[in-house]
Amino acid sequence: MNLEDIGWNSFFSDHYSKHKNESLIPARVSFQSREIYRLISEEGELPARIAGSLRYDSTDSDGMPVCGDWVLADRPQNGLTTLIRLLLPRKTSFYRKQAGTAIGRQVIASNIDTVCLVSGLDADFNPRRIERYLAVAWESGADPAIILNKADTCTVIAARLQQARSLAPGIPVHAVSAVEGYGMECFSDYAGKGRTIALLGSSGVGKSSIINRLLGRKAQDVRETDVDTGRGKHTTSARHLFFLPSGGLIMDTPGMRELQVWSLDTGLDSTFEDIQSLAEQCQFRDCSHRTEPGCRVRDAIARGELDPGRLAGYFKLSREARYSELKSSHSASWVEKERWKKVTGRSAKKNLKDRRFRD
Repeated sequence: MNLEDIGWNSFFSDHYSKHKNESLIPARVSFQSREIYRLISEEGELPARIAGSLRYDSTDSDGMPVCGDWVLADRPQNGLTTLIRLLLPRKTSFYRKQAGTAIGRQVIASNIDTVCLVSGLDADFNPRRIERYLAVAWESGADPAIILNKADTCTVIAARLQQARSLAPGIPVHAVSAVEGYGMECFSDYAGKGRTIALLGSSGVGKSSIINRLLGRKAQDVRETDVDTGRGKHTTSARHLFFLPSGGLIMDTPGMRELQVWSLDTGLDSTFEDIQSLAEQCQFRDCSHRTEPGCRVRDAIARGELDPGRLAGYFKLSREARYSELKSSHSASWVEKERWKKVTGRSAKKNLKDRRFRD
């Protein structure tokens, strides 16, 4: 198997040259679920697990391989499970806040060239959710495209297309039906030799159906969505890389009820470029766009040029990003304090023991 066909390029080659070792081979993670890994390499497909040294050296989840990563692994021997020894730097990375009350970020996928943000055209169509996924996509470094699936269930496709385009000026927006095959040729614009695309979206938007249609076979299980809410159940619980018949690779990711953002530096500005442009014209440089006079953002809303829901979405994502960063910095500070407590505690006990011994 040619490495270039599965995404290898000069970015990874340059990093590989710093760790080149005859006993290690470059490979890409094609499947990951908990402790189970599969790799694709010039040696073919390989079952794999994490080496103890890599697990020990990894201070957080960022240092553990995920689907799409390039790694260095032991050369396979007699079909035995190989060991992943080193994780190469990521060209693009998708992060979200860890689920539940845990503090920290979670890598969703990596080394994606184009991320297809999938939304349903049914009752679950949600502009604010599209903004949220778009912000995460911009932050990742990958090129975004918006895919509006379930065109066969919608009677206002043109209006929904216009609404989605207004959220993301200049970003490609496509209406498709994975069930009927309508519009599916748009994916060929993003997939090709050595290119990787990923589907990102909530549960029930039809990502698995899109995968099955593009592959021409049932590779992923599909469940019906709730008739009343339009929402679906999680059908994909692991991440996979699939080879497309037309060339390139496609990754499906588990659906998420709510994508909690972790950090939005460039992603927020890129997603809400219209609000940022208006904000630069506000009377006060630190305008909060709430009560200050001379606020061009609120003026645009009053004139009907800006959707108030869009500003509300901007506020919400800004708050979430700041809150996650504050929790993270607080957690790091707490961890450091606890570490020094243990160090000083051990030192005090040793001094007391030494004194007793001298006495």
